[in-house]
Amino acid sequence: MLRYDNYFIPKSLQEYFDLLLEVKDYRILAGCTDVLPWAREGRAGNVYIQNVIDITNIKELDLFEIKEDKIKISATTTFQKLFTDPQIRKDIKILPQVSVWFADDQIREQATIGGNIVNASPAGDGTPAFLTLNAQAIIMGRKDKNIYERIVSLDKFILGRNKVDLQGNEILAALEMDNTKGYGASFEKVGHRRSLVISTVCVSCVARTDSSGKLFDDVRVAVAGVREIPCRLEKTEKFLQGKEINEKNILEASVLDLDVINARSRLEYRKEVLQNFIIRAIIKSVSEKIIIKENYFDNTKIKKLEEVHA
Repeated sequence: MLRYDNYFIPKSLQEYFDLLLEVKDYRILAGCTDVLPWAREGRAGNVYIQNVIDITNIKELDLFEIKEDKIKISATTTFQKLFTDPQIRKDIKILPQVSVWFADDQIREQATIGGNIVNASPAGDGTPAFLTLNAQAIIMGRKDKNIYERIVSLDKFILGRNKVDLQGNEILAALEMDNTKGYGASFEKVGHRRSLVISTVCVSCVARTDSSGKLFDDVRVAVAGVREIPCRLEKTEKFLQGKEINEKNILEASVLDLDVINARSRLEYRKEVLQNFIIRAIIKSVSEKIIIKENYFDNTKIKKLEEVHA
């Protein structure tokens, strides 16, 4: 159970930074979907925090801009917003695909993208998708009454399990990322349950073909759940750049980054799932342009390719 004495709802960043100076024992909240499960019997149990600071009404964090080449959304944007917004569904297809996998309807209405990122869970669903969009973290802080802004690429912002690059009184204000209009997308995820599932392996992919629809023009793949920090699969992406879209190239690409797995349990299982997810995500991402035969799960082929690339 979570107990507190004071619940503050600042309306501006200046008011927020003033609060940080005035109060001592505090917890910063947005959707509260991580804190409430933590403050329950069997985990943290009875949790007492003197002061709670709710950042969801800060006017500077009310941001949702979609431009031709970039989108900029506040850290307090909910996953339900990403799931239902018509422009997002049309142009940035990976975000609604991630969102539909994210917990359930009620939690999506509360859970924020900023909370998901700052929590920095190795199994965080949102991070791989944002990585494939080349997301940058927009950070705001205050020094000598002056509010400043700094920008850090998302892959540098996450430093480890539950560790991010926020210094002093800084707050994650927004994300700026590519508008992937014209790209296909796919999000693949597996866990121990059918619903409300924490990822054992998840893969995000966005891909664009050339004008002929026969060659890979741009492929971006990211993974979480198999290592401490989610990451892009750079060798896979580089290998496919400019290559013909066919079963052979996709199968060869699928084994190049399996060494990113850094998990202490179920290693072989995660390796097999990761490779199959890479294959499936790439195929789904270009499926509007070209049809690939679905005989890529031939384990004999996979084993031989692993031996070649070992």
